[in-house]
Amino acid sequence: MSKNSILFIFFIFIIGMLIGTMLSLMVVTILPEGVVKDFFLIKKSIGWGATSNNWVEFGFFRFKTGLFIDLSILSFLGFLISWYLLRYFK
Repeated sequence: MSKNSILFIFFIFIIGMLIGTMLSLMVVTILPEGVVKDFFLIKKSIGWGATSNNWVEFGFFRFKTGLFIDLSILSFLGFLISWYLLRYFK
């Protein structure tokens, strides 16, 4: 079994995010309001940059940093689907 390149793994990650987003949009439009819909749409944001003091200063200039990733059940499912499809077609 050969090792996958970083670019290949990054590509899988991007495709999984797109599939997870499409699944979330389908759940929003198809399922009625209720516990099942709420379960699939629960998300957790992971990242940094939410505070007002996240400046990087270099004396003569400064900038803010920040990156957030929203994780949910459907985004994880989308990641698994993309991993399977890209592994199958490779």
